[in-house]
Amino acid sequence: MAETRDRAGSGQMFDIESPLAIELRRIMIRLSRQLDFDRKRALMVTSAQRGEGKSLFSLHFSLVLAYHLAKRIVLVDADVRRPVQHAVFEAELAPGFANVLAEELPLAKAVRTTRVKNLDFMPAGVSGGHASRLFGDGRVRKLVEELHKTYDLVLLDSPPVVPVSDPLHYLDAVDGCLYMVMAGQTPKDVSKRGVEILRSAGANILGVVANNLGEVLPYYYDQKYYGYEGSKKVRKA
Repeated sequence: MAETRDRAGSGQMFDIESPLAIELRRIMIRLSRQLDFDRKRALMVTSAQRGEGKSLFSLHFSLVLAYHLAKRIVLVDADVRRPVQHAVFEAELAPGFANVLAEELPLAKAVRTTRVKNLDFMPAGVSGGHASRLFGDGRVRKLVEELHKTYDLVLLDSPPVVPVSDPLHYLDAVDGCLYMVMAGQTPKDVSKRGVEILRSAGANILGVVANNLGEVLPYYYDQKYYGYEGSKKVRKA
């Protein structure tokens, strides 16, 4: 089992051989055919609206990546409006992502170690400025570039795209995004609206993860899901 907690926390256990972990490994394998994980990579996980399981997926997927890829992974809670990852790791909310973007402290002071080999995480943090003002001047891209000096893969748990525009500021910092849908619950027009927003901003949608299929496991669809064609262009560096 892998233990998901900050070094000071009490932690939760995640069975790396569970059906969920096996399904997540399948998603990882399919992604590896789209992205060369031997290069430095950055991925964003988003959804159309809240409550589609993107944060829990991001957490569990980061564990699977760290375990199976044997590369250094950092999970970044990039949802500064409704952060959750710090609570899972039983760590302080700040300093974190927002504080680094606001240039309030060095990046190294915002990263937390975990008891999971190869996995660190950065909480969302808190900044006195308005959230939308944090993302100008390519700050997220610069943050990811700085993280790549230490980590092989950066995974951003971003806000949903329909209610806020924050994720659009992250697109030039990542190689692609995974789009979460809560099967049987998310209205199809809402999901399609989220896809339209991402596509109009030039997002490289790698695929759709349908959550709650059979109320059990997530499932990964390629770019044709919901009738859209995701960009197949992947940055080489």
